[in-house]
Amino acid sequence: MKPPLNAFEKARRRTLGAVFLTILLDLVGFGMFIPIIANVARELGASTTHAAALSTWFSVGTLVSVVTLGRLSDRIGRKPVLVGTVALSTLAQLATGFVGTLAPAGQTILALTAVRFVAGIAAGNIGVAQACIADLTSPRERSRYMILIGLAFGAGFAIGPALGAAVATFWEHDTLRAVAFAGAALNVVNLAAVAWRMPESKGLRQRLLDAEAALEPHSAAQFSRSPLEPAPSSWRTDLAALLRTPGFAVVLLLQFLQVFSFVGVETILPIALRDAYALADASIYQAFIVIGVSVLVVNGGLARPVLKRIGEVPTLILGQLFLAVGVASIPLFAPRVPLLYAGLVLLALGTGLSNPALSSIVSRLAPASQQGLALSTAQGLSAGARIAGPVTLGLLYESMNGARSLVVSFTLLLVGALTAVVGLAGARAQFRREENAPEAST
Repeated sequence: MKPPLNAFEKARRRTLGAVFLTILLDLVGFGMFIPIIANVARELGASTTHAAALSTWFSVGTLVSVVTLGRLSDRIGRKPVLVGTVALSTLAQLATGFVGTLAPAGQTILALTAVRFVAGIAAGNIGVAQACIADLTSPRERSRYMILIGLAFGAGFAIGPALGAAVATFWEHDTLRAVAFAGAALNVVNLAAVAWRMPESKGLRQRLLDAEAALEPHSAAQFSRSPLEPAPSSWRTDLAALLRTPGFAVVLLLQFLQVFSFVGVETILPIALRDAYALADASIYQAFIVIGVSVLVVNGGLARPVLKRIGEVPTLILGQLFLAVGVASIPLFAPRVPLLYAGLVLLALGTGLSNPALSSIVSRLAPASQQGLALSTAQGLSAGARIAGPVTLGLLYESMNGARSLVVSFTLLLVGALTAVVGLAGARAQFRREENAPEAST
């Protein structure tokens, strides 16, 4: 193996490790607050609705920042944006811990809402992290590296609530400060890893393409569908061009429908488990850990061979069907707890398969110079779905008298699977042509 390729592989491993850590700790930091934030907010005088909305404000912050950060990373590089956002997340966590003592009298809830919004802004770096992966992978191998995103989501979702609950158990006298400071400590570790261990993916990509082209011209094409080009002056122009790309608008719609349905179910699930299955709080937390660990197992052991075997579009369709069946099983199996866990595993299987497939399809449909914009736009839609999903499903839960409201998510997921079959047929054919295209010298 030639020295430039060895250097590429070494730098790629460092970059992917830093990207994985960034996303993981973003999600762990968010998940740590799930067991305690609502009760703390109620103790501070918030209504139940306002307490639940604190997570929504985090998603609002992500929605505000995600496309802007992706576009900025296309211009100035991925690393500076990741360093800045991790530093901002650290400050937001520290501010959350001090909110009870620094906020003016009677304004604690408002201040807590504001700092969670800022933390959400920092979490908009997920699209930038995805763009780092796109920078250093070829179209043929991108899906297996995009699994890192789903793996980090699954690990964060599994570890975050459990870690937050453990920290709160040891510091019961001030749970908010304890969890916030623990999250800030994790962010300091993340900041060190990104600042000192991660190379700039865009600059590294171009230098190595040039070096490989000089030694073996055909091998450079392996890492890029098209040459890196200067970013156009208007992101609106770029986005309009992306939306005209066959299949791109369809996959964005599927991204929105899936996140809207899944996050809505995720929000309603604790209520449904208590109402329909009579589970105690400890058992509800265990149910969430089952989902997270199952997602982790699917991403770590199953998603990659499935994607390699059948491709991104069929994997997406299969995943959305599993999701739909898992959602439908929650009200269907009540109150039989053993069957409930089978349904939760199906949920995990569905999201573990469909999430990396969605990310890979978005990336493969976008040109090399607009990876940050494309992936961040998809994440922006996800943030919008995280805002709309819980509110909508919450209203439906009340109006439809309980867990039967989950039939709405089931229907949306089935519509998504059918839309993928019809609307992504052209993208599926395109990917087959790319995968079957012979190498230039083989």
